[in-house]
Amino acid sequence: MPELTDSAERITHPEKKASATRIFQINLRKFFPPNDEYATCMARLCILREDLALEAKGISEGPFDWLDGNGIPWRHNYFFRNFAKTVREIASALQTLNCTQEFQQALKKHYTLAEQKVFRDFCKKIQQSIQLITELRNSIGGHVQHKVIGQGLKSINFDWTGFWERPMHPRDKFDHTHHPFANDLVLTSLVAGDRPGNLPVRDVTEVLAIPGEMAELLDAIPHIDALFELYVVERHLL
Repeated sequence: MPELTDSAERITHPEKKASATRIFQINLRKFFPPNDEYATCMARLCILREDLALEAKGISEGPFDWLDGNGIPWRHNYFFRNFAKTVREIASALQTLNCTQEFQQALKKHYTLAEQKVFRDFCKKIQQSIQLITELRNSIGGHVQHKVIGQGLKSINFDWTGFWERPMHPRDKFDHTHHPFANDLVLTSLVAGDRPGNLPVRDVTEVLAIPGEMAELLDAIPHIDALFELYVVERHLL
């Protein structure tokens, strides 16, 4: 099976260019036949892999000129929120994949015991993070909930300020009106969170630690790449 370390290094250093790539033209019906649980799982994971890679680059790379019109922090904020939503979907997709008999047989056939352990450990890690991932998705990722925003507003003190950019000429409003203070509103929503009633609201220090916790789940990308290689090999698709 492909080594995960090479892919992980490319994520950590996105500016590193591939020495060479090979492009395959594939028959989608052959690769992803209908009414096929294993194929459906892999199709879903491939979509989510590309989403996650784009979101990771949106956070780590740049600047991106007009995309940063509301400031680099807002771009980071935007892609991080989508990142949380995508990771939640990946957790669900891996659960379904792990219940697929053909996949389990392929895993035991082609992965060494050590590689199997690395994959299962990652699945455990993402499941252990499910409460945080779901909270982020429900609070400010997949949804921007009225209730959560309202709770967040309660944490704003009278000294907290933000910025609003408003162009002088009406013709510039669409392209040049920005609300940088929205970053602060997202932060307050993270403090409040969509948390179970028995859990206290987070303080700002805890909120600022969340991206570091979520960054560990970027390992999903090399794992999905390896799982697709496994799928192709198992089904003799090339």
